[in-house]
Amino acid sequence: MVLQVFQRKDAALSDESKQFLSSLPSTFINLFRKRRQLLPVWSSHKYCAMIKSTFLVYYRVPKAEDAAQAGATAQQQHALKFLNLLNCKIKLIDDDTAGYVFCVTPESGKGAILFAADSEKDRAKFACQAAAVQHRVPSLGDFTTLKLLGRGHYGRVILTRGAADKQLYAVKEMKLSQVKAKVVFAERAVMEWVGDHPFVMGLDYALARGRSVFLISKFMSGGDLFLHMQNSGGSFREDAVRFYAAELLLALEHMHNMCILHRDIKPENVLLDHEGHIKLADMGLAKRLESRHGRTKTMCGTDTYLPPEMVGRYPGGHGLPVDLWQFGCILFELRAGYPPFYLPQSSQKSTHQRILYQPVRYPNNMSPELKSLLMALLEKRQEDRLGFRGGIAELKAHEFFAGIDWDRVMRRQLTPPLVPGPPGEDLVGNFDPHFTEQPHTIYAPEELASCFERDFAGFDYVRQPSPSTSSARPSMIPATRVTMTMTTTMPAISAPSSSKEKSASVELSAVAANQPRASGNEQLSTCEDDKPEVEVEVDSVRIKL
Repeated sequence: MVLQVFQRKDAALSDESKQFLSSLPSTFINLFRKRRQLLPVWSSHKYCAMIKSTFLVYYRVPKAEDAAQAGATAQQQHALKFLNLLNCKIKLIDDDTAGYVFCVTPESGKGAILFAADSEKDRAKFACQAAAVQHRVPSLGDFTTLKLLGRGHYGRVILTRGAADKQLYAVKEMKLSQVKAKVVFAERAVMEWVGDHPFVMGLDYALARGRSVFLISKFMSGGDLFLHMQNSGGSFREDAVRFYAAELLLALEHMHNMCILHRDIKPENVLLDHEGHIKLADMGLAKRLESRHGRTKTMCGTDTYLPPEMVGRYPGGHGLPVDLWQFGCILFELRAGYPPFYLPQSSQKSTHQRILYQPVRYPNNMSPELKSLLMALLEKRQEDRLGFRGGIAELKAHEFFAGIDWDRVMRRQLTPPLVPGPPGEDLVGNFDPHFTEQPHTIYAPEELASCFERDFAGFDYVRQPSPSTSSARPSMIPATRVTMTMTTTMPAISAPSSSKEKSASVELSAVAANQPRASGNEQLSTCEDDKPEVEVEVDSVRIKL
C-alpha cells in the first residue's frame, strides 16, 4: 500500500522530468524525521527534504551520513520521491513528543506526509518557502507582444511588455516539436542557477503552454556587441576591449564558480543594457559539470570559436577551459574585427584544420599586454592555457588588467565606452530590421498540451525577489496569502490533550527580477550529449526569514 502511494505521486512525472527537477537549485534543504505511512511511529532515519521549483523532493539518508554527506545518496535517482507543492496544504502541528511537526497534504487530500524538524526555525523556513512556490505563474495574456527580435534554429525571441509592471521582457519561444526536451531543460536549469548577477543573463519567468515553452527575461535594449562593433568601424579601441573584457570575465567567474560551462561565447551573445553594461546571454549550449574539473564530450557551438579539444574530439573530453579559449577569441575579434581563425568563404573542414594546427597571426594594432594575454588564452593544449590551474583569478592578475578595480567593476561603476541610451519609440533601434518588421504574435493556449504534462512538470518558474528588489517595483504576480494552522495534538501519535488553535498568516509576494536574452543571426550546431547524465544537486541554499 505504501508503494502504491509513492507510485501514484511519481506516476505524473516522466524520467526526464525527474532528472530535470533534480538538476535545479534547491531553494530549501534540510534534514527532517518522517513518520511512517502505515504505523504511527517515526522513522529512525533522517530524510533530506529539498524544494526545487514547485516540488518537494526528498529521500532517506542512511544513519552513517549527516547533512554534509547527504548528496552522495541523492545520486540514487530511484530513491528520490517527488510531491508537487502546488495547492498543497501545509499544517504546523505542535507536538512535544515528536518535535516540531508539520503535515504536507496534497490537493486530493490523500497521501499526507508528516515531517518533524529539529527546531521551530527550520519548520518555519520550510513552511514559508513551500507557501512561496504556490504563487500564481503569469499567463501569456499578461504579456503584450510588441516586436520580433530574432529567430533561430530552436525558436524565436519576441519583445513584450508586462501588463502589470509595464516592464519590457524578451520572450524566447521554443516549439517542443523542434527541440529535444533535455535541451530545453538544460537551458531552463542553467538560467535559474545563474540567478541575479550584474553581467549574466538570468530568468524572470518560465512557462510551458500548448506545445511550446517560453523563457522570459528582461529586455536588453542596447543590442549585442557584434552590432556595435560593426557600427564602430569594425572593431573597438583597446580601452573599450579592456572594459568589456573585465565585465565578461566576472560573468565567467560567476558561472565557473557554479561549474557551468557556457560553450558559445561570441559578440552576438554579449548584450548591452541602455547604460552600456554587458550581459552574457544565450544559455542554450551551457552545461553544468559535476565539478570544476568535470568533462563532457559534446561538440557544439559556433565553428570559428570552437577550441582544439572539441574540434579534435579528444578522448578526455572538454571542460571549463573551453570558455577560456572562447574568451581569447572574443577579445581578439573585438580588437581585430574578426575571429582569430576566420577566413571568408572558408569551409568548415579548413576552419577546423586552422584551429588544430595553425598558429594565430596577431595584427599590429595590439599592445604587447593584450597580445600576451591572447597568446596565453589561445594555447592549443588546454593544460597550457591561462586559467587552467588557477581559474579566472589567473586572468584577473594578468598585466592587461593592471589597474582594474574589480570591486568597482562588479558594482558597475566603470564608465562604459558606449552608451546606447534608453530605447526610442520603436524600442528596437539596436536590432536587425529583418526580424523586427516580421509578424510577432504568440499563439498558445493557457494550458500545456496533455501529451507533455508528464515531461514538463515543474517547468514553470517565477523568480522570487531578493530583499533589495522586493519593494523596488510593482510585481507581475499578486501577493499570495497563506494561512497555516497550528494544533497541539497529533492524531495516532500521542494521547489527545487540550488543544488551542492558532492561526498565523504569512503574506508572500512573488515578484520577478532578473535579465533576458535576445538572439540575432547565430550559427549554432545542435547540442546533444554523447552520454546523457543524471545530475542530482544537493546544495545549501536557504531562505532567510
